Amino acid sequence: MASLIHKGFARDDRGISDILAMAFMFLMVIFAGVLLHAYRSDAISSAANRQLQMKAEYLYKTLELAQVENYSLSYFEAVAENLIGVTEPVVSENLENRIGNLLAYLRPPNYTVMVKLTYKNYENENFSQSYSSGIGEPDNRVTQFTFSGKVTIIIAGAAAENRVAQVDAVLKMFKS
Repeated sequence: MASLIHKGFARDDRGISDILAMAFMFLMVIFAGVLLHAYRSDAISSAANRQLQMKAEYLYKTLELAQVENYSLSYFEAVAENLIGVTEPVVSENLENRIGNLLAYLRPPNYTVMVKLTYKNYENENFSQSYSSGIGEPDNRVTQFTFSGKVTIIIAGAAAENRVAQVDAVLKMFKS
């Protein structure tokens, strides 16, 4: 090795290929830093959409399972009783205000939540009731997060005239 340094091949001599390689690596570090900085502030869109879909499911399950104040019915069951036309519904007053307050409290900021319950009876008549919390109507260009299901009510009748009624429930959440 001493003989190589003595003949003029010192380690500190750099050629043009070494300089180009270092310049290319420097540019790659700068470019990677810019990309990381750009994507650092934004969540991955698929992860954000999945979170919002889970929030829509959470809101639906809350309305399906949470009971209306001192009554033994959930919010969806109370609305289903009103839609089906039970002669003496358990919860008849201020149900719309209670659902509106619950949706306003639970919905994410800057989002609108719409709940629609529809009952189709044996004569093919549709009865529906909608609740909305937030400002705005859904636009076709806006991403909507939807969760739907059925609410089943057993209506006890006189002398073994029990019947089962199902109400379709749909919850939509979208950016307002």
